[in-house]
Amino acid sequence: MKRVLIGGFLSLIGSIWAIVILLVGASNAPPPYATEWSTPPGRLLTGIIEMGLIVPLVAGILLLVLGLAILAVEFVKKDN
Repeated sequence: MKRVLIGGFLSLIGSIWAIVILLVGASNAPPPYATEWSTPPGRLLTGIIEMGLIVPLVAGILLLVLGLAILAVEFVKKDN
């Protein structure tokens, strides 16, 4: 039960962290405000990279994946 709570909190923190960074990157992207992604790597990702938020974004995604992996392992594991 303790591992399920840890996995849930990690996935919750990671998802909130990643969503906030994506919203900040979208609101601070250069005009036309991330409405089109025709230029590689795209205006949203370019704005995130220029603001220096790529490391926190990757950390948030890793926390989300780690939390989901813990939840998946605990779901599959059978308790006796």
